[in-house]
Amino acid sequence: MNAAVEKFADLERVVSRLNLRYGMSIDEDRLEDWPELFVENGRYIIDPRENRDLGLDGGYWMYYTSRGMMRDRVTALRHVNVFNKHYYRHLSSETFIESVEGDVIASRSNYLVVETNWEGKSQLLSAGVYHDKISIKDGEARFLEKVVVPDSFHTRTAIISPL
Repeated sequence: MNAAVEKFADLERVVSRLNLRYGMSIDEDRLEDWPELFVENGRYIIDPRENRDLGLDGGYWMYYTSRGMMRDRVTALRHVNVFNKHYYRHLSSETFIESVEGDVIASRSNYLVVETNWEGKSQLLSAGVYHDKISIKDGEARFLEKVVVPDSFHTRTAIISPL
């Protein structure tokens, strides 16, 4: 294998690992770890496919432009919002690197999120694609931006935690 192909494969592993850590922080109810996967001014957006297909700007389910905003969301989930106990399980496809420019990697991967409610019933909550921009500095990969694009605007329940 030549050096360029090896480097590309290494980047795919790094990005895949970051996405695994992302899903695990939510699935294992370690929500406080979730914002730390982003750079300080990182963006997290949930923008349904219908909106994007129609070229609509806005109507986001979640729109955070800093780690501080994400931490506020976690605080609200822990201390303010009241909802039935549930669990998420994230499944992600392999990572596809779209481009590498300097220290910024643009990638995408498909996802499924299954929700299990307090009665033990599991259902598909959301399916879609992650569009990520990732920076690797000092050996640490972090999201500059994570845009979650659910395939459907409709979900069985409200989206209260990150997808």
